[in-house]
Amino acid sequence: MRTVPSAESILNEALKGNPNVDVNSLHHETFYLMIQYRSKYYERRVNEILSELNLSQEVHEKVKRKLLEPIVVGDKEYSNFMEEVSRRVSQAFQPVSGHLAELCAQRELERAGLKKDYHFTRRKERTDFIIYYPNLLSPKARHRVEVKNVSLRERATRGLAFDGDSLFGFFNQLSEFTESNVEVFEALCIKTNGYCYIPPDILRQIPYAKTRFRPNTQFGTDMAAFAKTGRIP
Repeated sequence: MRTVPSAESILNEALKGNPNVDVNSLHHETFYLMIQYRSKYYERRVNEILSELNLSQEVHEKVKRKLLEPIVVGDKEYSNFMEEVSRRVSQAFQPVSGHLAELCAQRELERAGLKKDYHFTRRKERTDFIIYYPNLLSPKARHRVEVKNVSLRERATRGLAFDGDSLFGFFNQLSEFTESNVEVFEALCIKTNGYCYIPPDILRQIPYAKTRFRPNTQFGTDMAAFAKTGRIP
């Protein structure tokens, strides 16, 4: 039994309500759906376990509420007791979350008119996306893009330094964009002629100089321009 639907299924479900939704709203909706599916899984499992016991409805509900309460173990917070003991769910959550971020980025490329395996490839040569000028069949130049989800962390710097020319993400912690971090990404992007594409709300709040930072809503049009001209305007 799957604990969470596939990333593709969640993305398609999110797009049903509004096919023209912007990329940040889409990511927010897919993340919300993923959390909802996880909560429903926990509740279903608890009900299945408690249904095997001869409990009154009142006791059943009290026990269920207790099992589904958020808990803190050491310095880690879990959404409920079931998550703390269920490594299977924890292991399923992270790859789906990362996959969703990549699918959101791919949708931006496709909305800008780029075609997979013609204008761009995914997960090739240790990077998430490679955009080709003018195309994969007769490449004269290419631009590598590393995709991250909601946390910057150290591996984002490593990814951009070794496997990417630009960085695309849905970062939601302004505190991660310290002056030193911004300087590091600025320097890396200058070397690669790339940019850091981040949510507009976070971008507006960064107080430091950031010539190489752009809203992630601009990602698709920038990559389409690269596929046409071999450079990002």
